[in-house]
Amino acid sequence: MKTSYKMKKIIEIKNLEVKYGKEIVLSDINLDIKENEFTAILGPNGAGKTTLLKVITGIIKPTKGSVKILGKPVERIGRNLSKFIGYVPQYIKENTNIPITVLNAIKMGRYPHLGVLKYLKKNDKKIIDDIIGFLNIDNFKHKLFSELSGGQKQRVLIARALVNEPKLLILDEPTSGLDVNTSEGLYSQLDKLHKKLKITILLVTHDVMAVSEIVSNIACLNRNLIVHGKPETVLTEENLKCLYGKHFMLFGHGDIPHIVVKKGDINGGN
Repeated sequence: MKTSYKMKKIIEIKNLEVKYGKEIVLSDINLDIKENEFTAILGPNGAGKTTLLKVITGIIKPTKGSVKILGKPVERIGRNLSKFIGYVPQYIKENTNIPITVLNAIKMGRYPHLGVLKYLKKNDKKIIDDIIGFLNIDNFKHKLFSELSGGQKQRVLIARALVNEPKLLILDEPTSGLDVNTSEGLYSQLDKLHKKLKITILLVTHDVMAVSEIVSNIACLNRNLIVHGKPETVLTEENLKCLYGKHFMLFGHGDIPHIVVKKGDINGGN
């Protein structure tokens, strides 16, 4: 008798609440993300999206509730959490003056698996070379990171996260500040990455339509979790009104609608 394979839960969030002083930023969040899923988190300004990522990565402790990564409470994993999670922060437009090459920046992502001396072995170098090749970084790997374009920088940050061989890749608005063509190219790379490496991806974004065709699931967050499911069932007019209020326009196009949101309602946020 054949038994069906049960997907492991990479993230388990139960009854989560986060307060900044007396202000409740996140309330009663219950969310499971399983292995190999590609999940996008959508939400307006101040919805608590970045705060949720900080709780998942152990930066912020919740006021109530629990977060588990691979079945273990985040607080018990401690420093070893960096071995399971690859994190790509929000895009920073300003160039850094730190004189580090692309290759050395990527190598740093491998450090959680190395010893005290941070010595790269043959297998470590192969992992780094494979990721550099997959993300088409080879032709500028010896350049200074500060000399790169915005899209190139994001690919380097993704590479640095991936050489860690994480079980979970987290990206916090990776296309913020990038032009449309560069953003589309980055999403295409993420789609290929997910399909080839079979990695679990959690992505915070405002690009609703850009990601709706490549993600497995969408979680709509506005301090509470409004809905979580497949794009075609989540992106309804009723759900979007709960998420963005009245300041959005909905255009029908196939199974998934096109959305235009008032600019001031979507930029920034926790």
